[in-house]
Amino acid sequence: MKVFFIVPPTGRYMRSDRCQAPVDTRVAEDARPPMDLAYMAAVLNKIGAESRIKDYSMERLGWEEVKRDLSDFMPDVVVIGVTTPTVYEDLRVCKLAKEINPLVRTIAKGAHFFIFDRQILERFGDLDVVIRGEPEITISELMQAQDYSKVLGITFRRGKEIIRNADRPLLENLDDLPFPARDLLNNRLYITPDTSEPIAFITTGRGCPGQCIFCAAELVGGSSIRSRSVGPVVDEIEECIEKYGIRNFFFSADTFTWHKEWVIRFCAEIIKRNIKIRWGANSRVDTLDEERISQMKRAGCFVIGLGAESASQAMLDKMKKGVTVEQIEKAVGLCEKYGIKSFLIFVIGLPWETKKTVNDTIRFVKHSRASFIEVNIAYPLPGTEFYTLARENGLFSEDSLGGHNYSNPAVKSFYLSTAELKKLRKKILCSFYARPGYIFRRMRGINSAGAVLNYFKYGFRLFGNLLKT
Repeated sequence: MKVFFIVPPTGRYMRSDRCQAPVDTRVAEDARPPMDLAYMAAVLNKIGAESRIKDYSMERLGWEEVKRDLSDFMPDVVVIGVTTPTVYEDLRVCKLAKEINPLVRTIAKGAHFFIFDRQILERFGDLDVVIRGEPEITISELMQAQDYSKVLGITFRRGKEIIRNADRPLLENLDDLPFPARDLLNNRLYITPDTSEPIAFITTGRGCPGQCIFCAAELVGGSSIRSRSVGPVVDEIEECIEKYGIRNFFFSADTFTWHKEWVIRFCAEIIKRNIKIRWGANSRVDTLDEERISQMKRAGCFVIGLGAESASQAMLDKMKKGVTVEQIEKAVGLCEKYGIKSFLIFVIGLPWETKKTVNDTIRFVKHSRASFIEVNIAYPLPGTEFYTLARENGLFSEDSLGGHNYSNPAVKSFYLSTAELKKLRKKILCSFYARPGYIFRRMRGINSAGAVLNYFKYGFRLFGNLLKT
């Protein structure tokens, strides 16, 4: 069985199900490897499949190269990773694959299919199966099943009939998964923004107890945190160092710092094995304290992404974030105290957003000691509470989901148009990054010529995007 995992040439996106942001509009982030595809390939390798993975967007290749590779490899199965903003273009792969080999099976996975599985199969006759939810066990069963009706977590085509099977329960023990098939990835494509060194993304857990109305984390990973054991995660770090020469890491979890004891044991194991690495992770602002952050620093942490979302307490409450503006300030202060860069992520454009609530955030960032910020305009990921609320109140058209993203909004608020939201995003970013004091602090903290060039590169990208806006 030959299986071809494809990231289509439809734009450089973060293609994890909970985060579908276009890379080239991001301020301080670069592309992430398709770890969901790498996990699926690793599972299939265990049952004897021959797999390939190609990220056409990051390789900056086009549709002609897709056709060439399909003809050269002649896969039995094609698996496509999609995002909601690019799904209609992504699924062109199915038509190309069927033209080359009418017997090829075409499979797509992505958060879009939690809601629009039937609609997509009806629209794209060359697509055979969509995977809903965690894909690893599902793809293994699909490859071995004679009868798809027994495979949980899929919607598939049988003749003219579209059949939606029951959901697949979440995988309880993440330690049961093999390490992702990094040998099938072009690892040099995925680099750190500051040093341009290769970076590996390692999953440490899935699921989030948070209630944020705009986020797909609960939909994708469940409302309880399932953490991998510390030992296997650190083993995977060592494999990345020894096999691929990678010493920069991002530890992927919806909230890496949620379980204090796990974080401390994890850091202690890195220190015990004398592993010298640089790494970052995401955190809620209310899950940082002195004990956690001091151990993270000792173990090599240099940046923490913090879901600040807003500096308007009214907006934080309405989006069900469950934190306070004071907690945001405290988290930034802890990062600064321990010499860890803080990366605040804000979201504007939820239904109750006004100029006043955005101005609360502008006032906050003008005085913030954070290292970096990003501002997303809320995107209605299907299945989220925000999607339902915006649809019921006529704030967007479902036809407009494609082609829009976190910087090019599909949804207006009750009080602000999409054009106004774009201008306000620009204003927040300029209020933070155009401060002379901020620029001086950042330049003073750079210790290599390469890093200077990268800061300028991302600075030019930021202001180029703002000028386009």
